[in-house]
Amino acid sequence: MSDDLEHALLSPSTIRFCPLCGARLEPRPVPPDFREYAVCTSPACGFVFYLNPKVVAATIPEQDGRVLLTRRSIQPGRGLWTFPGGFVDFGESVTDAAVRETLEETGLSVELTGLHNVFTYANAPIIIVYRARVSSGTLATCAENDALEWMTPAEIPWERLAFPSTRDALREWVASRGEMPKG
Repeated sequence: MSDDLEHALLSPSTIRFCPLCGARLEPRPVPPDFREYAVCTSPACGFVFYLNPKVVAATIPEQDGRVLLTRRSIQPGRGLWTFPGGFVDFGESVTDAAVRETLEETGLSVELTGLHNVFTYANAPIIIVYRARVSSGTLATCAENDALEWMTPAEIPWERLAFPSTRDALREWVASRGEMPKG
């Protein structure tokens, strides 16, 4: 796959055909606020393609004053650090997804200890981050990461974090411990 296709984003401008009948979609204003959406051109269908943001569930695993970070081996953010997390699957709760993603990405089972925060940015998924405590498991990388490290606040690689949500959540985590974030 070419690098351009690997990074192509699903957006209203990239959706060209109706998923219900196959007719072309075109931008049209839709009541009640007349925002422009992709609308099916078939008079018999009229499907409106509402493209909503995805939800990401993540954890900040804590142990002995340290946080577990993962170095991504995939795009986006290859080679950069973040905490465990990923998309919530259809039919799955956000909390179940946070626990599942942490297990998949680290080999560790966790117990959620509370909601850390919710992060939203234009043209990005909604990121729901929980604090977590390790309950069992053996630390292991996966296909999505090539390194896992427990880090103190002073060891967090602020200039090598993968996403704005990673930076913002870790700043809040450090500040909640009564320390000043460096990043």
